[in-house]
Amino acid sequence: MKSHYCLVSICLLFLVSCTKDTSFKNQVFGTADLNHANRTLLEVAMEDTFPPPVASRVYVYPHIAQYITLQRFYPDSLQDISNKLNGLESISDIDKTHVNPELAAILSFCIIAKKVVFSEHLIEELKNEFIDKAKKEKLSETVINASITYAENISGHVSKWIDKDNYIQTRTFDRFTSTKKPENWRETPPDYIEALEPFWDEIRPLVIDSASIYLAKAPPVYQTTKDSEFYKMVYEVYEESTQRLDSTKVATAWFWDDNPNTTIHQGHLVAVIHKIAPPGHWLNIIHQITEKENSSLFKTSKAYTYTATAMFDAIISCWHEKFKTDLVRPVTYIQEYIDVEWKPVIQTPPFPEYTSGHSAISASAAGVLNNIFGKTFTFTDNTNELFNAGTRTYSSFDEAAWEVSLSRFYGGIHYMIGVEEGNKQGYFIANKILEKFKN
Repeated sequence: MKSHYCLVSICLLFLVSCTKDTSFKNQVFGTADLNHANRTLLEVAMEDTFPPPVASRVYVYPHIAQYITLQRFYPDSLQDISNKLNGLESISDIDKTHVNPELAAILSFCIIAKKVVFSEHLIEELKNEFIDKAKKEKLSETVINASITYAENISGHVSKWIDKDNYIQTRTFDRFTSTKKPENWRETPPDYIEALEPFWDEIRPLVIDSASIYLAKAPPVYQTTKDSEFYKMVYEVYEESTQRLDSTKVATAWFWDDNPNTTIHQGHLVAVIHKIAPPGHWLNIIHQITEKENSSLFKTSKAYTYTATAMFDAIISCWHEKFKTDLVRPVTYIQEYIDVEWKPVIQTPPFPEYTSGHSAISASAAGVLNNIFGKTFTFTDNTNELFNAGTRTYSSFDEAAWEVSLSRFYGGIHYMIGVEEGNKQGYFIANKILEKFKN
């Protein structure tokens, strides 16, 4: 009898030892989770009131971390871009035993997101939400811990790379002071605040060789005589707002306003409305598209990462041009030489006019999304329902990007040449990035 019990015990031990934990193979996390992470990041960035250049940095690094992590497990489904990113050293092999790739990838997103925002607790809550889901979906403790460790290793490597992008150094640069020369940018109403991120072209680009890679066409020479090209350029903005503006154009200007910090002045009271920054608007469009199309996690990850990368570099290029050209805004010129009572439809952002940031950002996004979803892809954008701006449907990304450019002209904050050249700049940057990622 005793020997029988021993035999049974040995058999049971053998069976237990032969039972392998395969829960790391469970496809628990997918597109919906990445979309949720992205949306949470957009809301945190809005809560933290990051201006567009800084917001682009907040958006791009978490998506890069997620993409790089996922790609290491699925090299046949995602292109390796880690060796195409400026300054990112190669990542050594990391033990993949028991790691759930999708969980590790989304945790990498959270770890890097926490690094680049102010409201860290909100990202920590998001991270814990994903870990709780892993437990509910029966991923073992071994798999969860292995996935966390893997994400921490990747994120640690990415974090060191982020620290060298010159962002911290630019926080200590001397304060930018406007020249007060008539042809140059000056602080604009209603807040007359100093220029935002005047040294953003010192930030390390992700893919392009330098901030000066795009050579923008020079705007007309500054003059105040009515027969000059410069006066005609400005008067076109004034004429559009006083003679040709209609409710459709006004609605277009507001739909794409995307000013993270719009101020409303009522007497001595000032209210601030926080909106999603321009790059965030396009990332939210990706959320809507991939959700509707039921896109794979691979396609969704690629769309987010490539688009965020293009927008990040487009802003660096655009900001280089803005502060090199240092061109006066329409509101300043019009109030001094055309109509002292004139006001733009939307609030003028606090930095030089040329080129248009919205145009460059949107065209860079459109250029990438054309490559991923096609040039005739129809989509509906409901991003600004939150701000009672309704929805809009477009027959292509190019159509949406050009409407963004026109919205800045309709809004009275950019000259037509500023939006045209910004649009060209964005596509130029997108093409450079796509070329480099292919090679």
